Amino acid sequence: MTKENLSVVFVGHVDHGKSSVLGRLLADTGSLAKGKLEKVKQTCIRNSKPFEYAFLIDALKDEQEQGITIDAARIFFESQNRKYLVIDAPGHIEFLKNMVTGASRAQVAILVIDAKEGVQENSRRHAVMLSLLGIQEVVVVVNKMDLVNYKQEAYEAIVEEFDQFLSKLDVKVQSFLPVSAMQGQNLVAAPDQMDWYKAESLMQTLDNLRLAEIAELDHFRMPVQGVYKFTQFEDDRRIVAGSVTSGLATEGQRLVFYPSMKTAVIKSVEGFPKASSQHIKMGDSC
Repeated sequence: MTKENLSVVFVGHVDHGKSSVLGRLLADTGSLAKGKLEKVKQTCIRNSKPFEYAFLIDALKDEQEQGITIDAARIFFESQNRKYLVIDAPGHIEFLKNMVTGASRAQVAILVIDAKEGVQENSRRHAVMLSLLGIQEVVVVVNKMDLVNYKQEAYEAIVEEFDQFLSKLDVKVQSFLPVSAMQGQNLVAAPDQMDWYKAESLMQTLDNLRLAEIAELDHFRMPVQGVYKFTQFEDDRRIVAGSVTSGLATEGQRLVFYPSMKTAVIKSVEGFPKASSQHIKMGDSC
């Protein structure tokens, strides 16, 4: 049986634990390369640094030294049900452009919020960017529940506040989940520290998302790989090249380019080596 593909981006305010959630998820699902976890732990011991699951994701030297995510890391792994492309996007405002680049390739977003710090500026900013990019399927993960003693009241306060904000953006929240990446709570299996939580774990939530509904709601998105203009034979076309990551676009459709917010109308859809067409859809290149 062919497994379905799903692209997921992890976003959220800085230090709320995006990389830690993803690193622990990979570790607990057995998706890491052989010996990777032990190697990183030994490196932490040699450098007298406490081990963090984020170190399994942050590959750049500057990221490891500063404990932050700078670039959007792309990671592939499989569950029993699906093949995943996971993008770990940076949380610092200085790297918002990198976050947008990573999120532009995703069908679903995991938005991580620190249970102790609560909803912050970049929590809202990233939600707005997801809305502008057309990503309407969002799972909100309330991380670091161990820092608030797994209190249901702390979790529900964040859910109420952020749900009201997201409703104004026309963003559909698939679910809110309380987790602790450091303690491995509610990532793969049901949590033993939160008996008040009866719904699915994060991995179960991702595996059970209905792709047909997601594909139907997807907006057209195509990361621009190049812009070409030809002058020979009085050819005045300006061709925007790229691969479509979601949705469908047709001739005559108006597009919006981020982050400039400039617009343009599709005059024709060109392909190589295939012939021109009147539309372009997810998976096509033009």
